Amino acid sequence: MFTKVDGPVRLADRVAAMLADEIESGRLTTGDKLPTEVELVKQLGVSRTVIREAVSRLSNAGLVEARQGRGVFVLPRRTRPLDLDADTTDSTDTK
Repeated sequence: MFTKVDGPVRLADRVAAMLADEIESGRLTTGDKLPTEVELVKQLGVSRTVIREAVSRLSNAGLVEARQGRGVFVLPRRTRPLDLDADTTDSTDTK
């Protein structure tokens, strides 16, 4: 019925990538608090929903932790979880 819509990367993906880059580069370090949702909305010109989705992705990746009533904080660097979107395959193929 519908065809796939090709287009740019979703805003939440772009915001998550930008924030992840800030963390990976060391500009945001362990224990740093991310700007508030309202501040990010103003700075980036996106909706609160986009910010929430981006922070959720960072949380799922183990980069940040949301603390109710306190904010979102950068977690210590640890072994990265398995990236299922990576273009790598297991070389131990059993045929």
